[in-house]
Amino acid sequence: MSDALHLEDWGGTGPVLHLAHANGFPPGSYRKLIDRLKPRYRVFTLHGRVLVPGSDPKSLRSWHDLADELLHALRSRGLKGIVGVGHSVGGVATLLASVKAPELFRAVVALDPVLVTGKRLMLLRATSLLGMRGRIPLAQGARRRRDAWGSREEAAVSYQKKPLFQRFDPDSFQDYLTHGLVDAPGGGVRLTIPAAWEARVFETIPIDVWPRLRAVPVPSLVVRGESTATLTPEGLERVRRTVPGVRTDELPGTHLFPLEHPEACARRILAFLDSPGTEKGRAAAR
Repeated sequence: MSDALHLEDWGGTGPVLHLAHANGFPPGSYRKLIDRLKPRYRVFTLHGRVLVPGSDPKSLRSWHDLADELLHALRSRGLKGIVGVGHSVGGVATLLASVKAPELFRAVVALDPVLVTGKRLMLLRATSLLGMRGRIPLAQGARRRRDAWGSREEAAVSYQKKPLFQRFDPDSFQDYLTHGLVDAPGGGVRLTIPAAWEARVFETIPIDVWPRLRAVPVPSLVVRGESTATLTPEGLERVRRTVPGVRTDELPGTHLFPLEHPEACARRILAFLDSPGTEKGRAAAR
């Protein structure tokens, strides 16, 4: 693992909570959600390979690599008894990490994880067999993304017109402009997570997750956005049948509901962790 990978400590009081971000949305985008968790938890985020300048997207073979990357960082810091929270790809990576290293975790919360089922899963399997994962629409769309602007103000005007950002919490939108863009060497700003990296993450959506989810070893919560197209109702039902003792819920919003409704999202996370038999109960037993 690269020494450039490190955990960012956001502060806070209490047990360790790690928040894994979605594809294309760096950890700082979640500042408002993190702030609502810090009174009860010490929050960390991973500065992973997608955020390392000059890193090669082709180095990512599958999302199992992201789970391993997370485990390496947690172990390097000597952290245990962790509440793992993850959004989108971060939710899948956190679930996989808990299966690989159950001794490190006390609970897992996956927010609209990318758990594909039905025809979409069949399509992914077919494109994998044919070596055509680069042609899936999400990856193609990411490669076409505009990745540079003259200023953050110009980027803000552009983003405000896009449906993806229409429901964003205003503070979270500003946090994305702050952390999702970096100053470009020649002037202006560019994406913090390059479009090539975003495309590679989509190209490597795993097709072998469901059997592994049967071994999730800790209390878990999976939350779906009511208007999401990512974790379908059928997918959430399969989660209920697959993950031992999982709790499930839906919250208003799209796939990006943690950035659209960060306060409601934080309340749901904390309510789960406070419920009998989950994080609080396990912590008392240690």
